Amino acid sequence: MTRKRLILGISISVILLILIISGLVWWREWRRGQARVDQRFPLQELKYCSSNPVKPCVVSFSQDSAGNMLVNFLTDGAFYPDFYLKIKSGENEHIYVCEKVDTFATSVYCTGQALPVGQVLQFFIISLNEEVVLAQGNFPIIGIALAGPGIYLSPTPTDTPETTPSPSYPSYPGSRP
Repeated sequence: MTRKRLILGISISVILLILIISGLVWWREWRRGQARVDQRFPLQELKYCSSNPVKPCVVSFSQDSAGNMLVNFLTDGAFYPDFYLKIKSGENEHIYVCEKVDTFATSVYCTGQALPVGQVLQFFIISLNEEVVLAQGNFPIIGIALAGPGIYLSPTPTDTPETTPSPSYPSYPGSRP
């Protein structure tokens, strides 16, 4: 009889141990799937670059020869995740394809539809891999540098001897020269 009790006690202990371990594993997996404040990183504010830039930041807006808008960004460097830009204008969303500049690891430019200057827009930098918003900001496009034909003239040499110009003073009404 004691041998049967011993086997029964060991069996019940093993079953309880298995249930406790599987319950802990299940609870741990369930907790891992829950969003927690300590697991998320704060959303970075996106704004124009300044003398003390918080990266990423917008360097400038320009327009290419095809009429597309280019948005130039400054990032933390080569290890900043690949991303695309989404700009919301009222109910409309515009997607911009972004590429890193080969020669400068911190520079990224995004290309997309030209948008109006002066209107406050919502900008979202979204990672390509996980579709996570990396930075967000609301601000207007202050100005756009337009692409145009450039005329570059080289300086024309002159054969006149160099002379020191005489100082000139401003003349005011009623004064003598």
